[in-house]
Amino acid sequence: MPNVEGQATVDVGGRPRVAVGLCPTVSLDLRSGDDGRTKSGRYTRWMSDGWRSITVCRTKSGSYAALAALAAVLLLAAPVLSQPAPRPLPTPPRPAAPRQVTPEPAPPAAPAPAVRRTVTPTGAPTGRPYSPGVMVGQSLYISGQLGLPGTGATPAAMDLQARQAMDGVGAVLKAAGLGFEHLVKCHVYLANMDDYVAMNAAYASYFTERVPARTTVQAVALPSTAGIEVSCIAYSDLAGITVVHPPAGSLPTPLGPYSPAVWAGDTLYLSGMGGQDPATKTVSDAVEGQVTQTVANVTTTLKAAGLSLTDAVAVQAYATRGDEATALASSLTDALGRAQGSPARGLVVLPRLPGQIRAELTFVAVKPAVARRTTMQQMNDVSAESTQVGPVLYAAPRPGATGDDVTTQARAAFRALQQSVKMAGFDWRDVAVVHVYLTDIADLPRTNTVFAELFPTDPPARVTIQVHPQGKERIRLGLVAAK
Repeated sequence: MPNVEGQATVDVGGRPRVAVGLCPTVSLDLRSGDDGRTKSGRYTRWMSDGWRSITVCRTKSGSYAALAALAAVLLLAAPVLSQPAPRPLPTPPRPAAPRQVTPEPAPPAAPAPAVRRTVTPTGAPTGRPYSPGVMVGQSLYISGQLGLPGTGATPAAMDLQARQAMDGVGAVLKAAGLGFEHLVKCHVYLANMDDYVAMNAAYASYFTERVPARTTVQAVALPSTAGIEVSCIAYSDLAGITVVHPPAGSLPTPLGPYSPAVWAGDTLYLSGMGGQDPATKTVSDAVEGQVTQTVANVTTTLKAAGLSLTDAVAVQAYATRGDEATALASSLTDALGRAQGSPARGLVVLPRLPGQIRAELTFVAVKPAVARRTTMQQMNDVSAESTQVGPVLYAAPRPGATGDDVTTQARAAFRALQQSVKMAGFDWRDVAVVHVYLTDIADLPRTNTVFAELFPTDPPARVTIQVHPQGKERIRLGLVAAK
C-alpha cells in the first residue's frame, strides 16, 4: 500500500485550533524552528490563528486503525492544548478581625432613698404633734428647743434659759448618735433682743472649736412664754463639714459666735446677714439700700465658697416694719432675678434684728453640679415658690389665704404645701421639718390639732414663733422635705 499522507483539522468552538498532518510514520516531532524543517524532514508552519500545525509521519506502511486511534487521542487532547492556562485562584481575603464592640455604659442607678427616722431622746415629753428630731440620710433636723423662764416670781436669767435650750439640742443630738461638733446651722429666736449678749455667752460655751452658721432674730412671742428657742441642723459626716472664711475685712465684724458659712456635703448654710457696709461700718437709712448691701455681703461669702448668687436655693427674709416688707421683697427680687431657677424665698415681719439693721437675709446654696428646679405655685392670688435640690425640697412659707380663723387658714396653707410636695415628686411622709409663723401664739393649740391630723404617725420636726401679721393672715407655713 502506498504511503498515505493526509491532514485533519480539530475545531474548538467552531474555529480551527490544531491542524494534524497524518502520514505513515509513528514518530511525533513537535520541535521546529520558525518555518523550518523538522528532524523528520517535514515542514511546520504557523496557522492563521497563531497555533502551529503538528505533523505526524510514519515511514512504514501501517494500519489505518492505528492512525484513527492516534487521531482520536489528538482530538481529545485538542481542547486541553488549545485552552489558555487557568488563572490562579484569587487569594481569599483575610478574615476581618472581630469588631470590638464596647458596650454602652449602663445609666447610673437612681440613688436609693435615704433612711428616715424620728429621733426622740429618753425622757422627752410625749403627746406632741411633732418629733424632737428627724434624721434623713446624713442630715438631722432638730425641732425648736425652748428655754423657759420657770414658774417663780422672777423669770430665770437668760443664761439659764439659753442653757436649757442648748441642752435640749444636745439631747436630740445624743439620741441620734451625734454631738455639738456635728451642728452646721442654728436659728436662735429671742423674746427680747436685749438678751443677745447673755445668750451669746451661754451659746458659745457649747462649742470648743468650730461654730455653726447662725441666724438670730427677735420674735413677737415664743411658745410657753419662753425667752429663747433654738432650732438646728446637724450633719453626721464630719469629713463633709467645712467652714468658709472670706478675706479679712470683707464682711462686717461678727456680733456673736457664728461662722459666715458652713459646708455640709454639697449644701452651704450661710449665717443671717444684714446691710452694714464692711468698709464704712454704716447702715443705709433706706431698706432698699440695706438689702443691696446685704446681698453684696452674701455674694462675698458665696464667692469665698466658690459659688455665686445663682447657686442659692432658699432665702428667708426678715423685716422689722410691715410697711417696708413690700420694698424689701421687691429689692430682693431685683437682686436675685425673676428667672426660672431663682431661689425659693419667704418673708416674715418681726420686731427687731441684731444691731441697727432693719432687714436680714439667711441663705442656703448648693454646688453647681447639684440639679435643681424651682416651681411657682399660684393659689388664691398668693404665689409661693419651692425649690427642689436633688433629694431635698425647700418650700417657702405661704399664708393660708382663705378663712378668718386659724384652723381654716392652716388647712389651706397645708393644702398648698401638699401640692408643692406632690409637684416635686415627693411624698407627704418625706416632710422633715415645718416652720410655723403665727400672728397670735394663742392659736397654737388649734394649729396643733390640724398638725396632728396631717401627720398622724412619725411627724416631722417643727419650729413655731409669733410674727407680725401681713394683711389678714393668721398663719404662714413653710417646710423642708427630704428623701
